[in-house]
Amino acid sequence: MIKIGTFLQLEQIKEERKTYKCRVIETKKDKLYIDYPIEEQTKRSDIFPVGTHFQVHFIENNSVYSFPSEIIGKAKIKNIPTLILSVEVNNLEKIQRREFVRVESLLDVSVKSVDQKFDAFTTVTHDISGGGMAILVDKNFNVKQGELLDIMLVLPLEQRIEYLHIIGEAVRIQERNEDKNILSVKFNEMDIQDQQSIVQYCFTRQLEDRRKGLS
Repeated sequence: MIKIGTFLQLEQIKEERKTYKCRVIETKKDKLYIDYPIEEQTKRSDIFPVGTHFQVHFIENNSVYSFPSEIIGKAKIKNIPTLILSVEVNNLEKIQRREFVRVESLLDVSVKSVDQKFDAFTTVTHDISGGGMAILVDKNFNVKQGELLDIMLVLPLEQRIEYLHIIGEAVRIQERNEDKNILSVKFNEMDIQDQQSIVQYCFTRQLEDRRKGLS
């Protein structure tokens, strides 16, 4: 199920929780050969003795999966130093379908009407997922359900910022007793790689929030 090239997020299981990113270099039965993991905060590698335990997370076929693992050895694959992770298919746990992994986040976004029914404006997101987002809109802003929106989203990723062009569909406006209302938007057209970037962003934020709740 886990393919060569799949990106993994490793959550070290100990008092001081750390998370690392790595990539699958080779797979053999119940083993994964990975490149040396990079710690997400320091952007550096670490020392990983045999017997180190991790909770491993990855995205595959529109779902997020997790499983317990440990380092069971080291090897070189095509002159690339690798660590060997144990993996048991029976221990794979589906966490949540990616389109429902929604996180609260303030991201810059510009919006205009595909049919030029309102003036273009800039705002921020209230929350986002791989399938849509909610944005803050003025109290006097009105839009019909199903109206198409031309969106430019600024997505901050590790060591880079991406500008994603998306065609979305207005779903509904939620009125609030605050300065802004919330417009729910469904993503209709976007590049698959852009969607994967949003999914990875949400997935990372979700894990960060979960760790904060445990600390």
